Amino acid sequence: MHQDIRSRNGGPPLQYSCSSTHMPMTRYCNFTPQLAKPRQRSVRINGLATCLRLEEVYWRIIEEIARQESVTVGKLISRWALEIDLTQEAICNFTGFVRIICVTQLLDNKHPINLNMIDPDVPAGSLA
Repeated sequence: MHQDIRSRNGGPPLQYSCSSTHMPMTRYCNFTPQLAKPRQRSVRINGLATCLRLEEVYWRIIEEIARQESVTVGKLISRWALEIDLTQEAICNFTGFVRIICVTQLLDNKHPINLNMIDPDVPAGSLA
């Protein structure tokens, strides 16, 4: 069982839930908990079938980037794998690499993504 910081410091433990409702309004955790749920997906990367396990939020970001580039998710991830192969850098954690690409694409605004598309349950106006 997970022991959180509050219970280790004598406070009451936080309650965690995997329900699909919103978390209570907070500064950082105003999203649907379902976005944090891992999902495994079979993809073909440069001809090789494999499975990637990523949190739902990353799959939604990848799907939106693929939609904007008019390619399939598999083709998009294949491009990313090919780019890292061309740099001749060794990647020990490919799913971590995919997560970093998603974040850098958002930070660099290379693929403007409407956050309502990522988390359709976010109340209007709370994204500002």
